[in-house]
Amino acid sequence: MRLKHLLIIAFVVVSAVPMFLGLQYLNGQFGQYTRQLFSENLSALSLIAKQRLLGAVDRIRDTTSLVASRTQLRRDMAEWNRTHDAAYAEDIARIILDARQGLTLLKEISVYDRQSNLVASTSSEPAPWRLEPDQVFKESIYLTQDGEDVVATSVAPLVFDHKVSGYIRLAFKTTFITELVQQRTGLGETGEWLFAVRHESGDALFAVPLKYDQKAAFRRRVAMDRLDVPITQAMLGNEIVMSFAPDYLERPVLASTRYLSELDWGLVAKINEEEVAALVNRNTKLIYIAELSIIVLAIFAGVGLSFFIAKPIEKLRAHTAKVTRGELAKPPEGGGWREVRELTEHFSVMIVTLKEFNETLQSKIDERTHDLGEANRKLTELATRDPLTGLYNRRHLEVCLDHEIGRARRYGNALAIVIMDIDHFKAVNDAHGHGVGDLVLQRISEFLKSTLRTSDIVARIGGEEFCWILPETPEDAAVAFLDRVRIGISEIAFEADAVAFNVTCSFGLAELSDASPDADKLLKNADLALYEAKRAGRNRIVSFTQSPEEV
Repeated sequence: MRLKHLLIIAFVVVSAVPMFLGLQYLNGQFGQYTRQLFSENLSALSLIAKQRLLGAVDRIRDTTSLVASRTQLRRDMAEWNRTHDAAYAEDIARIILDARQGLTLLKEISVYDRQSNLVASTSSEPAPWRLEPDQVFKESIYLTQDGEDVVATSVAPLVFDHKVSGYIRLAFKTTFITELVQQRTGLGETGEWLFAVRHESGDALFAVPLKYDQKAAFRRRVAMDRLDVPITQAMLGNEIVMSFAPDYLERPVLASTRYLSELDWGLVAKINEEEVAALVNRNTKLIYIAELSIIVLAIFAGVGLSFFIAKPIEKLRAHTAKVTRGELAKPPEGGGWREVRELTEHFSVMIVTLKEFNETLQSKIDERTHDLGEANRKLTELATRDPLTGLYNRRHLEVCLDHEIGRARRYGNALAIVIMDIDHFKAVNDAHGHGVGDLVLQRISEFLKSTLRTSDIVARIGGEEFCWILPETPEDAAVAFLDRVRIGISEIAFEADAVAFNVTCSFGLAELSDASPDADKLLKNADLALYEAKRAGRNRIVSFTQSPEEV
């Protein structure tokens, strides 16, 4: 066997065969990595969708609480229960009609007495409703079907003088669900969002039209014993990624499940396994082509290198033969090693290219991570802020109040809480319109922000009610501070329809003490002090004083 043939065989065995096996291994790893990326992307999309739904539900809760907290509505409902005077029912109807203005997603507001009898509604044909046992003392949100539409219904008790005087029911359009289901960005051609609630039988009941079944809403169910189906796992509270799981058409899918525990809703983002496999196979095919090209190139390079190495030896052998025959000739010139150096440079370029590719991939991953973090930050902001004034909402205030009470008791510090109400705010709305009323709320909110100390917390807890938390502030210092705030608000100049006017505020102050040992009692005492401030003529500050009967 000649040297060049032996070198060709040795090069193929030593270099081409291990390269082929290594590329085969990398090909399998890349297929798994591609599928993992699909799973992670699907999980990230479903998490963002869950946060969007929770944010929309929080807005529904905030709107419900805002409407249900109207003092006049609760007072009129209590009077209607006592007298059944039609004038109170008319007043209630006017209040809820007024509350509905400007809320585009709100379809209907209805008020019921304690026996589920309708008192007033903004709709000429209000949907039937009956009081469930678990709705007596808490807010609830559930989905129902209204014709071809899906409606989110929120029910809250109306409490006046610490008694439930009735219930308010708000029906919202569910565009936040339909838009999510219809928008399939990132789910490919066969991807789909599934959204379900729990049927009274315990099964998963689809609450929206499906991509392949437009009449599925509140009709199509999946039995809860079908643990292999993604929507069943979602309703069981399992947030997982499932591979080759059957969907409602029994087709294998890659699915990510999410569960909204407070509402008992299930959400699934899915894509057919056929499409996932096609994308993975397409990438695998490209790798096979590149792999074959690299191996062929390696063989040709080996053949060339073998000839290149053997050529100087053959020239030397030929020259030796000539010498043997007595022919004295000039020895052959060596060379050919420059090609080896060039091949090394080519491999260096290839390594740089792969490095740049990896850096680009990492940059995209970092960008996606940043976008997800920004989306979570915005959702958190929406969950804690009042959309009109930018102040904290009642839910965030309650969390902060519990924290401050614990800190005050731990370190023995003073803690004061203030409930502030704009005097005659309804008259401002009646005289100038709700647009001017919103402007008054915003101007006063900006003033409150400008007067805040770094440790103070202020929130809007009702239509025209605000609440302050004043850590490490004894009663006399709080009164002095609030008096400056009261005067400052009264000096704010407003103008509407070329008419200038001012507003005043009443303040109820309560201090953490044995008479106010926890958050509920502290808020109640501040509210009682506010009531006394209004009764005494408004535009004043009243501190809670424990009556002898309460000692």
